[in-house]
Amino acid sequence: MSGKILNTTPISGEFTEIHFGEHFTSQLWIEFENNDFEKWYGCFPNDSRFGLNKVLIDKYNKSGLVISSGVGYLINITTKELILKTEEYPLIESAILSENPDYFIAGTFYSVYVFDSETLIKEVISDFMADGIYFKTQQNKKAIGDLATAENQYDFNVDFEFDLESFELTMNKKFQRKRFGAFETVKVVDKNYKPSPNLIQRLLHKFGFKSLTND
Repeated sequence: MSGKILNTTPISGEFTEIHFGEHFTSQLWIEFENNDFEKWYGCFPNDSRFGLNKVLIDKYNKSGLVISSGVGYLINITTKELILKTEEYPLIESAILSENPDYFIAGTFYSVYVFDSETLIKEVISDFMADGIYFKTQQNKKAIGDLATAENQYDFNVDFEFDLESFELTMNKKFQRKRFGAFETVKVVDKNYKPSPNLIQRLLHKFGFKSLTND
């Protein structure tokens, strides 16, 4: 089974269409196709102005996680039924598919969603202040990526790892964090660390700018 985002609206009546939502200002169309080349289309509410759009299919071809404008839809792709939908806030900003253990892992502004093929297993709330959790890949039993911090979001990205067995979210030890009541600061403790420009580029893209240059 495969799933892909369509750039154009499919021809009405060509294949089965399932609408996951009642109010559609604009739509995100997903084409699902099984190993016998049988297709069906899923239609999801979408605000094309912002938010992550992505589709992931588990290795058993049983379920899929569709993210439309940052809202997650866990779908049984065999029965074409909605299993669950995440809340409108916080929006999902990144997602990967892990293996052994097999999960859909999604990062929001300040939390991590862990789904299996049937349900939301856990939402892990960060115990430090975060302004974006961006998963990149899996290494052994850990999902890794960039963590944006509210205090230093324009200066550097903070590497983090998420343990797929204990569900513990850990900031890179190159950084030191201090909490003062409701506030927290993060500083670099490794002078050889070089900041990543990825977050700055994401922020520019998010607000409609292409780069820091005039190109």
